[in-house]
Amino acid sequence: MLVVDTHTHVISDDLEKYPLQVADYPGVEWVYEAPVTGEELLAEMAAAGVDRAVLVQAQGGYGTDNSYALDARAAYPGSFSAVVIVDEPAELDRLAAAGAGGVRFFAIGGGGPLHDEATWDTARRLGLRVSAATVPEYLPALGEALAAHPDVILSLDHCGFAPETIGDYAHLGNLYLKVTPHVLDAGDPTVMLERLAEQFGLNRLMWGSDYSQTHDRPYRELADQARAACAGMTQSEQAQFLGGTALALWPELG
Repeated sequence: MLVVDTHTHVISDDLEKYPLQVADYPGVEWVYEAPVTGEELLAEMAAAGVDRAVLVQAQGGYGTDNSYALDARAAYPGSFSAVVIVDEPAELDRLAAAGAGGVRFFAIGGGGPLHDEATWDTARRLGLRVSAATVPEYLPALGEALAAHPDVILSLDHCGFAPETIGDYAHLGNLYLKVTPHVLDAGDPTVMLERLAEQFGLNRLMWGSDYSQTHDRPYRELADQARAACAGMTQSEQAQFLGGTALALWPELG
């Protein structure tokens, strides 16, 4: 079965070509402690039996300078897709032409970006997939935005850091979930995944490693955790969680 990691972050080792713009908030230490280049990520993936990956713009490392994620995607188009973060939705036309497959609302510090109509409209016009990074405090704002844009699928990073309560939003058919170590580590991984599958269906769940922001264990162990979480399911169900849902959202990785 094809395995797709829907949530990875890459940092170049060429600091002159891709200068860091490290954010001023907690949790960005990984940019210095455990950066991984596109080539290094590919090697880790090969060793772990992971076939494709979505490069999610590392806001903590580069802000809205998406250059490295897009260049890594261009260098390895059969292996990577890229999700960008923008200051202005007008930038999306250029970024889509450069290979971006999605746009990310970074709403960790506030719910405002979720109601940026121009970004929703531009993403729809360009066929970009929408992702969001937010925290439990702003899930109501996310729910409102999803209800207002029922024709746009949104993949929510880390289940909104609310795996126990995200089921309250399962009625929103355009809400898809990235099930990452933040979620699987919150309890028994098998139980966590089974609960989410009952609430959302496996066709709305996908695995993501959060590597290398999550770097407390080797990449292979992150992939093994995902496989173990769905090991009791049928082969077709495992294939859906480990790759099928991701390919429905990012068909360029097929």
